[in-house]
Amino acid sequence: MKIRKSGEDYLEAILILERQSGAVRSIDLARHMGYSKASISHATSALRKGGFLVMDKDSCLRMTDKGREIAERIYERHQFFTMQLITAGVDPEIAEYEACLIEHAVSQDSFEKIRDAHKQEK
Repeated sequence: MKIRKSGEDYLEAILILERQSGAVRSIDLARHMGYSKASISHATSALRKGGFLVMDKDSCLRMTDKGREIAERIYERHQFFTMQLITAGVDPEIAEYEACLIEHAVSQDSFEKIRDAHKQEK
């Protein structure tokens, strides 16, 4: 199953919350993303059906290996593009927003080439 941009955003948010506090519940995700509990429920249900996410017996959201791989890939892109934009002089708040747009628009192959070219410049 192909994942959409919104699904990638949810997985990335779960990864961030997981790193901050360990267990992630739907309510934590709703607060973090600023969405209603109903929207979160709908999205997490779709992610579970797609095999990207599971809910444990304590109602905590856990990413599958497939979901974690996507979340880490998107998070790496987000961090990279945010830092590049800030380094170029873009306001950090704008950089965060625009990095979120770029992270979904660039293929993995293109991202790796941009990242590797940046590493070689240093």
